Amino acid sequence: MELSAELSAAVWWSTILLLKLATFGLIVGFTRGRRGVSANPEDAAAVTGGKPELVKTTDVVVERRRRAHLNDMENILPFIGLLFMFAMSGAGTACCISLVGKIFTAARVAHTVIYLGEVPQPARGIAFFVGVLCNVYLGVKVLVHLY
Repeated sequence: MELSAELSAAVWWSTILLLKLATFGLIVGFTRGRRGVSANPEDAAAVTGGKPELVKTTDVVVERRRRAHLNDMENILPFIGLLFMFAMSGAGTACCISLVGKIFTAARVAHTVIYLGEVPQPARGIAFFVGVLCNVYLGVKVLVHLY
């Protein structure tokens, strides 16, 4: 089955972003393990050899990575949905889809690097709002195109 150029571009950028999301989830898990941090009693018991009372949810490094991962989920998943609606509705070309995908992906990678690197604001806010603008652009273009 051959996809249209628009759908191929949407699949490409969605796959890149989902791989980022999945990889980052693993990074959070590995960080928990390396730092001996467990958010649940059953995990603490497995990590500490049967001491479920050693639950810790306040590790600064783990929490920063977890929040960055949650922020990715809150932004990447809507983007993927909007990107596919944009591609299927005919609201834009494959070139436009690729351009928006590149901008959004760069913004999300920058946001993650800035977040984990503890770069002072407004750097993280700018990266965040670039991604938000991509989502707004896609949504508005779909609505205008269809109605």
